[in-house]
Amino acid sequence: MPFDHIIAPGAPQPTGPFSHAVRVGDLVYTAGQAGRNRDTGTMGDIGEQVDWALRNIAEIAAAAGTSLARAVKVTLILRDDVVDNDAINAAYVRHFGDALPARSSFYVSRLKNAEMLVEIEAVLHVG
Repeated sequence: MPFDHIIAPGAPQPTGPFSHAVRVGDLVYTAGQAGRNRDTGTMGDIGEQVDWALRNIAEIAAAAGTSLARAVKVTLILRDDVVDNDAINAAYVRHFGDALPARSSFYVSRLKNAEMLVEIEAVLHVG
């Protein structure tokens, strides 16, 4: 089965040798997205970072011909000192509403840079 490499013009350019996403058949697998504010270049609190990471994934989804409404599975990778689950969930629900995809979260001692609190990846259905 062929697969397509997706680079979304509306999302921050990858910071390494990888695509924003890969589409295989009717599924899109995104690379992990950080929550840097594209307008200011800054990393905010955990709620802001979840919001911006999901905005990035929405841009990638659109470039792949789908949307967050078609998310099947989302994984949140959180720095182990993040404790504000209410802010995480509030930002998350703003993007998904009642159509909540399956979700896993896990905690790590560090992410790519010291300001990052979360990295989010998703699997989305096209159709």
